[in-house]
Formats: sequence, structure tokens, C-alpha cells
Amino acid sequence: MLSFFHLFPELLLLALVSGVAYYVATAIYILYFHPLSRFPGPKLWLITRIPNARSLANGQLMHRIRQFHELYGPVVRWAPNELSFIDGQAWKDIYGHHPAGRDFPRNPLYYNRAINGAHTILSADNVTHTRIRKLISRGFSEKALQEQESFIKTYTRLLIEKLQVHAQAGRSVDIGEYIQFATVDIAGDLIFGESFDCLAREEAHQWVKRIRQASRQRFAFSSAKTGKRLALGEAPHRSDLITYICRYNDDKGMSREEIDATADILISAGSETTATALTGTLQYLLRNPEKMKKLQDEIRQSLRTVEASLSIHHTAKLPYLNAVLLEGLRMCPPAPSNRPRLVPEGGAPGLWELGTCPVGIPVWAAFRSAQNFAQPDSFIPERWMEPEEGGISLYPHDTTVFQPFSYGPRNCIGQRLGWAELRVIMASLMWQFDM
Repeated sequence: MLSFFHLFPELLLLALVSGVAYYVATAIYILYFHPLSRFPGPKLWLITRIPNARSLANGQLMHRIRQFHELYGPVVRWAPNELSFIDGQAWKDIYGHHPAGRDFPRNPLYYNRAINGAHTILSADNVTHTRIRKLISRGFSEKALQEQESFIKTYTRLLIEKLQVHAQAGRSVDIGEYIQFATVDIAGDLIFGESFDCLAREEAHQWVKRIRQASRQRFAFSSAKTGKRLALGEAPHRSDLITYICRYNDDKGMSREEIDATADILISAGSETTATALTGTLQYLLRNPEKMKKLQDEIRQSLRTVEASLSIHHTAKLPYLNAVLLEGLRMCPPAPSNRPRLVPEGGAPGLWELGTCPVGIPVWAAFRSAQNFAQPDSFIPERWMEPEEGGISLYPHDTTVFQPFSYGPRNCIGQRLGWAELRVIMASLMWQFDM
């Protein structure tokens, strides 16, 4: 016993020296002998996760990754075993169509199953994803969108009515909050068969407050709502998402658990993203009043009636409105972070030694890169228009990197609906209000 205490300082020193030696050896390996060592990146971020964790905690991770790309170029090793790309070809290489077994699977660390254990359209493997997507895609088709236009009109009208009451009373409101009320109500009616009544009550529903919590209570609520709508059956007069699921589901389609899990995901994905894009675009218009006036002039001169401002068909034809929304999506994409995939086992062209290495495109950094877009931090809708439409030519202007709805077989299934909501809500706000 006495000998142990006598040797304790020496043993402690030996342990410390061994630990330091191990850390130094590991750092040398990571920096100079690791399979990813040929890719540039911030050395401190490669030998410790502390800067990464700190940036994630304070909301600066995407800003830091953007800085790394500005410093190191289109490919950055930003973690010991992870690569970030910001060029257009990477969308095809990582997210595009590949032969069986050569696709880049989603990183399971970032895509969890639902609380009930079922896969969602986000977490599913390729085979399961294809099966789920095949069924629910019918509810997001062009034909379905035409039948669903009334949902968008109804809640956009209600949004305008509520805002007009506050405007006439001289009260200020959080426009972003009201836009989210509208998009959540649309999503609820289209998926659950009934609105959340956020606009009617002018307050966020409890489900909305739990969107970011992934709580069991929220999922239980979603499941109950889905079950209630499924009990109505096809209900062809509604033409909502469940209508198409009931009409075409069979033993090769979706289980009840998968329907619950996917409905829960679609509500948040279909409401949060649209509201974020509209709110972000609107704040850039308010910062650039000359762009706001140009947009209002186009809408008020082209759309002569309130009904026209609510029309999917009419709003889709307005070049400056579309340019404004494209620029808004570039400046503030609703899904700004990395979309992690794994290099397939055995590697891929140019990445043969990197089997199962996490790779991805940090969307916000790619859209804000001077390597891809001239004056990347300036709100310039005209960059998206042809000269004969009043557009301007800026270089670079790499449209191949601009994929706000992702790319390939797992791109956003609801982008038609998203575009319709973006155009109709923005056009109605511009038609009705001076801001």
C-alpha cells in the first residue's frame, strides 16, 4: 500500500505523458496520413471537435463553413472524416441517380426513424423510400395541385383579412408569425383534413409550438389526426394527401405506422420551409425598397383583381415575382445546412479511398459563395431574368449549384405545392399592402 502511494506521482506522470503522446500521434495521423489528408481544411477543426461544437451551439456553424470554403476552395475537409462541397457537379455526384449499390445513402446519424419505429420518407432506405414516395407523390402531382388550389386561396384570404384588421387599427404585427399561421393551416388541411386554426385564433397551435421538440405528445397528436382523417376514407371531394393514399394504397404501399410517421414529417416540412422562405424574402424586400416597388408595380399592373392575385396560374407568369422568390431562396434557403450522405462502400470516382465517408453540400454556403454567384450577399432578383425581361448579366452565375429543393430521386416531393404557396402568398401581400 505504501509503495503504491509512493509510486502514484510517477504513475500519474506516466499516464499524462502517454495521453499527450497518444493525442499528438493521433493528430499527426489525422493531419498527414489519414485518407482525407489530401483535402484542405482548418487544422484545429480536424484534431478536436471543440470548435465544431461551439459553432453549432451558437448558431454559427454554416457561417464558419462558408468561411472555410472562401479560404480553401470548393472542397473542404471540415471534420476529421467529413468533406464539404459547394460546386454544382457535387449535386449530381452525391445526390443524383446512381446504379444500384453505387448511390450515396443518407447518413443515419442525421435521419432518425419516427417515434413509432417506422421509417419516414426522410429516414427510409432507397427501396423503402421509393415505395413511400410512389404512393404519396400522387397527392403532390400537377393534377392534385389544381384540385388543391382552393386550400391555398382560403387561407391566403384569411391571412389578408387578419392583417387588414391590424393595419386599419394601426397595430404592428409579426408578419413572419402570421405567414407561418397560414402555411401551417394549409398543411394541416391538406394532410390531416382539418386546419390548425392558427389564423382564426391568431395564435400558434400547441402542435406548432412543438415542431422543434420532436416530442411524443406532438407525434401522438399527429397520429390521432391522421387516424381521424383516414377514417373518412377516400373523401374524393377533398383531394387532399390522404385522398390519394386511400385511393391507391395496397399491400405494396404504406403501413399505417409509415403513414403516421410521414404525415408528421410532411406537416413540419411543408409549413416551416415555406414560411421561412417567405419571411426571409420579405425582409430583403423591406431592406431594398426599390425592389419592393418594382415587384408591387408588376403585380398590381398585371393582376387586376384580388382573385387574380390568388391564382396559381396567373402568379406563375410574373417574371419579377419569380425572380424575387428565386433570389430569396438563394439568400435564405429554408434548409441551409449540410445534407449529409455517405460515400458508398468501395468509394466513388475521385473518392475511391473514402468508403462510407460523410459528404455533403452546405446549401447556404454554396448559395452565398462568390465562386458561384457574383455579389453573393446582395439581393439582386434581376440576376435570374433574361435581358429582354429587364434582367442583368452577372458572372459567375452558376445555376447548377442552385438546388433549393435538393436534387435527384430524394428531392423535395412537395416543391410544386411550395412554389404555388410562395407565389400566391407573396403576390397577395404585395397586391394588398404598402410596406
